[in-house]
Amino acid sequence: MTVPERCTLETDGFTALWYPGRISPEKAIIAVGGASCDERTSVLMSRFIREAGYNVLVLGFYMWKGLPKDLVSIPVDYAERAAKWLKEKKGISKIAMTGTSTGAGYTLLSASLIPEISCVIPVVPYDYVNEGTKQTLKGYVELHRSQYTWHGADVPYTPIRILDEKGMLWWLNGARKAPGYGLARFMRYGYDLIQDRLVPESRIKVENMRADVLFLAVKDDDCWPSDVAVPRMLSVLREAGYPYRVESHIYKKGSHALSDGLDDMRGFPKWALKHMIPAEKRWPGECEEARKDSFQRILAFLEAWGKLRDINSRNDGTGIPEHGPLSVPP
Repeated sequence: MTVPERCTLETDGFTALWYPGRISPEKAIIAVGGASCDERTSVLMSRFIREAGYNVLVLGFYMWKGLPKDLVSIPVDYAERAAKWLKEKKGISKIAMTGTSTGAGYTLLSASLIPEISCVIPVVPYDYVNEGTKQTLKGYVELHRSQYTWHGADVPYTPIRILDEKGMLWWLNGARKAPGYGLARFMRYGYDLIQDRLVPESRIKVENMRADVLFLAVKDDDCWPSDVAVPRMLSVLREAGYPYRVESHIYKKGSHALSDGLDDMRGFPKWALKHMIPAEKRWPGECEEARKDSFQRILAFLEAWGKLRDINSRNDGTGIPEHGPLSVPP
């Protein structure tokens, strides 16, 4: 097995592992993990893309050794420096970016700010930047700073307020008692509570991307409303006359764990898979099929990237199919 090349914060301005591929030498995919995903987990999540033979730069944005452990003040500049490194050091002319869950949000935000990213694949994404938090012995606390920064300044964010106003115990008890939620779905409960408090300025400006985009999500997402965010972003792109290729798919039966590497997860990701994603117990077979299908959709999209602009002949010029932006299986 080839040992990946390591990029460091001290030397390169970002932390990453470079896996050279054997196909499409002009293309490279920046892949990021999700919430609480360390280096090992992030690498596992990109496994199927690396095994397909693409150049992959697995980028750390937090939780990796030497990076912050809390989801606050994370520089989008890491992705900008990584894109520059790929072009200047590796001669890459086409740069894609993909991530799952929190990594999908980081991917969308990066692509909205960095024009060199010309293909975007956010998996179970959310379209607003939230307030940064810190985990303590008493649970999460609000830090009154953005989750992300861009060139040293806070990216506009939506305050959580629930923790400041009510506290973690109130949040958990509310989720436990609320029909359709329960403790395992306390994160989704919290996101649903703040839907009417979203700060408009904190919306990720997906219309500013210069990229083909493939959105993947799951219906009634256990962790956050990716099933609400994707239609919302599709509407924004349609209204903006977005000129690039757009595809989307929302799985009727699938889980937030729409990524590779679940068979070898350890630590918190493994615990979360078992205790915080009820869909995996409710529909284990369907969840696995959704994962396999998502891998094929992603690989097909990467293959067509740069070759196609419209995905069918019945197109209104936005890149979004005429007959409904969402593809939901029966």
